[in-house]
Amino acid sequence: MHEYSLAKALLRQVDVIVRRERAAEVRRVSVTIGEFSGVDPDLLQMAFEDISKQSPHAGVRLSIEQVALEARCEDCYHEFQVARFRFVCPNCEGGSVNVIRGEEMVLEQVVLETK
Repeated sequence: MHEYSLAKALLRQVDVIVRRERAAEVRRVSVTIGEFSGVDPDLLQMAFEDISKQSPHAGVRLSIEQVALEARCEDCYHEFQVARFRFVCPNCEGGSVNVIRGEEMVLEQVVLETK
């Protein structure tokens, strides 16, 4: 499962931030995960908890916010939430749409305890 690779990469990013900020420890890590990102939030949570036990950040809380799949119609510029993978504009019924949210995984916040 690729969530273990993502958890490792996330912890590497946290390490960089901790060193840069000269922090004593990490309190919380917050990420957003798009509905269409291919990342299972429960599996990422489990992988993060498992991997962080073997790191200087044991016990750090991972907060995950899921982001809905959203698109913009290229005909009428209406933005809408994609339901049941129906990529058709509910405003004008146009089929020319671009995904604008919901495919990403973003490190949003790292809460640190300073020295």
